[in-house]
Amino acid sequence: MNISKQAQQLIIFGILALLTYGIWNYYFNHEIKEVTKPFTKGYSVKNLELKITDDSGMMTALFKSPELIRYTDSPIVHITHPLFWTYEKGKQHWTFKSDKAEYNPDAQQVGLYDNLIAKTVDENSQMMFSAKNLSVDLNTKMAITSDGILMQQKKYKMTGQIAKFDLQNEILEVNNNVKASYKAKN
Repeated sequence: MNISKQAQQLIIFGILALLTYGIWNYYFNHEIKEVTKPFTKGYSVKNLELKITDDSGMMTALFKSPELIRYTDSPIVHITHPLFWTYEKGKQHWTFKSDKAEYNPDAQQVGLYDNLIAKTVDENSQMMFSAKNLSVDLNTKMAITSDGILMQQKKYKMTGQIAKFDLQNEILEVNNNVKASYKAKN
């Protein structure tokens, strides 16, 4: 059987075409899948000051932060490296500093997370406490943590696992693994 040169070329071309189609189909003919999550609408604000007021217009709290993020599908405001103050009768009462915070305007609650340090603004009754996390209710002026606390006031020092703190009246209740020390004058 004698196949012409032209027929041989057509057979080789057909084989190469089938081989090319097979390679393309194996490596490239796949349905494209979306690999990113859909964008949630929201906004971000840089270098801000957020004032929180009560129904009468009296300031109850203040945030200063390099960045705030709010998504439209949630009332929670995410705040990075906040400086946060609570106010009592229009005057700064407590100052808080942490790595991040979440403010829920619907519930009037602030969650302060990671490396929290809080101090009274009044130097005469200077009190300081630190904790990993703290939840502050702006309506009741109550702060709660279950992640451990260290409280210091002049010569007095207290640690414990669970703490409930009345910021307005400066009453601290510490529970679980409580240790306290007092250093007298030398």
